[in-house]
Amino acid sequence: MNNQLNEKTPNFWTRGKRETKKFYQIELRGSVNIKSFIFGLLLAVAVILPGAIMLFQYLMIYGYRGIFEFYLLLSWFGLLLFNGLSNYFTVKIAQAYEPDNARLQAISAKHVFLYNLLSIGFAILSLFILIFVGLFVFA
Repeated sequence: MNNQLNEKTPNFWTRGKRETKKFYQIELRGSVNIKSFIFGLLLAVAVILPGAIMLFQYLMIYGYRGIFEFYLLLSWFGLLLFNGLSNYFTVKIAQAYEPDNARLQAISAKHVFLYNLLSIGFAILSLFILIFVGLFVFA
């Protein structure tokens, strides 16, 4: 029992990074790889699109001069959520297509979602792109 208390379990960031790396190392059939990627993107679009349309309509109806930074922040969070959801759905769909692949079934899609939702590199890149587009297109 003391061994269980002394063992340090990895946090969600470390485990998510490990699970994402394991998923990328798994050799999937080409058709499964393409299908899971495309359907993962489409499902993420289906989840994010209603909120994006409402935000865009609100932006066009009421304007953006007063709270432009708030719109950028919501758009940024939406992009981060889209990244996490698309990776989550890709893993889940690949697991559904190959139920006999033990290595694939052992991957925790929840940790992949959390890691990709909070990915530092994607967050910084998408923030710079949003600021660039926001300042030069809407200014």
